[in-house]
Amino acid sequence: MSVATGSSTRTQHHRTVKSELNESPHPAWVTAMIDDLKSEWTGVSESRLFRATVEGPFPEAAWKRVILEYFGIVEAFPKYMGVYLARTTFGQTAGDVLARDWLIGNIRVEALHAQWYIEWGMALGLEFNEIIHHRPGPEVAALQEYLWSVAHRGSLAEAFAAINYAIEGTTGDWTRVVMPRFAQRFGDDKKALRWLAEHAEYDDAHPREALELIKITAQDEKTRSNVVEATRLSLQLFRRGFDACYDLAAASPTA
Repeated sequence: MSVATGSSTRTQHHRTVKSELNESPHPAWVTAMIDDLKSEWTGVSESRLFRATVEGPFPEAAWKRVILEYFGIVEAFPKYMGVYLARTTFGQTAGDVLARDWLIGNIRVEALHAQWYIEWGMALGLEFNEIIHHRPGPEVAALQEYLWSVAHRGSLAEAFAAINYAIEGTTGDWTRVVMPRFAQRFGDDKKALRWLAEHAEYDDAHPREALELIKITAQDEKTRSNVVEATRLSLQLFRRGFDACYDLAAASPTA
C-alpha cells in the first residue's frame, strides 16, 4: 500500500511540475532567438539522410552508421541531465526548484531509451556488442564533447537549450519525418519501432517545457546571448553528424 501511495504521489508531483511549464507567451528575446535559429533548426530535419529515407531507396547502410555513431549520446542523455541536476541549488536562483524537479522526472523517462535504441539497431542487423563498443567519428564525437561541456560548464539555461531544446526538439521533428518509412519496413515489430515511436510522440512536449525553463532561468542579457549560441552550435553539430553518416555510407563499397 505504501509503495502504491508513493508512486501516486510522485506521478501527481510530476504532473504538477509539467502544468507549471505550460506554454507561455514568448518574450521578445525568445521570439528573436527562434527566428534567428530557424535555418539551423530546420537544417537538421532537412539532412540528406532523412530526405533519402522518405524518397527511397531506403539508405540502410547510412542508418546503421547513424545508430552506431549516436549510441553514445543516447546512452549519455540522462547522464548529461544528471550533471546539471547536481548543479541546482533548490531555490537559490530563479527557476531552480522547478528545473530540479523537471530534470528528476525526465531522467526517469530516459531510463529505457538506450535499450530501445539498441533494439532498433539490432532490427537493422547490428550486433549488441557492435553498438555499445563503437567509437564515433570526429563529427559525432565533437557533438558528444560539446554536450558534456555545456552540461558541466554552461548555465542551467544553456544546458537546457543545447541538450533538451535543440537535440530533443529536432529529434522529434526528424523522427516524425522518417517514422512512416520505418513502420513500413518493420511492419508489426513494435520492439524495433519503440525508440522512434516514443520520440516522435513525446518530443514535442520536452523541448517546449525546456524552452519554458530557459525563459525562467535566463535572467540577464549575457545568459540569453549564451543560450542562443549554445543552441546554434548544438544544432550545427547535430546536422554535421547526420551528414557525415550519410556521406560515409554512400562512399563505402558495401553501401
